[in-house]
Amino acid sequence: MTLRHVLPLAATALLCACVTHIRPDRTFNPPPAEPLSHFQHFQLAPLQASADAHHESAALERIDANVRQKVIALVSTWESRDPDGRTLRIEPYVSQLKFVGVNGRFWVGPLAGSSAVVMKLRLVDATTGKTVGEPEFFQRASAMGGAVAVGGTDYGMLVRISTVCQQYLKRNYAAAVGGPTGLDGSED
Repeated sequence: MTLRHVLPLAATALLCACVTHIRPDRTFNPPPAEPLSHFQHFQLAPLQASADAHHESAALERIDANVRQKVIALVSTWESRDPDGRTLRIEPYVSQLKFVGVNGRFWVGPLAGSSAVVMKLRLVDATTGKTVGEPEFFQRASAMGGAVAVGGTDYGMLVRISTVCQQYLKRNYAAAVGGPTGLDGSED
């Protein structure tokens, strides 16, 4: 084989190796079993992650901080003074995560591939242990967008995932209606 044959094959192999295969299981979340307004107290559990996502510790710390900020700000307005009220436990779980940081974007650019995250919220009645809902959320940052912004869109993805979670909770407070996963093109 000559060099002119090897270079296109090498470039194709390199680009294929950087493809991100993280996708959600669905494009729209079903409604919870009941409106969240049926609960008077809300607990946010610490963020958990799958073994595969656990190696992205810096990204997980940012997601946890963003989720805490947005979800606590929302549910604190719903808190009741009634000590006998029901409690909803909100358990965030990152099942899939690929994060390309500034160093990766600076040195490799779009060849580092897209960043993506799939996060689930398990909504549990704290008294009975019954799962009220388990919505799943998805966000991504494209390889080219990440390269142009030198990681800005990748870091933005870590904020957007918490925003989509917050929107789902807010949307399902008065009535159980479900909501988008945040998949491209599915947001209001």
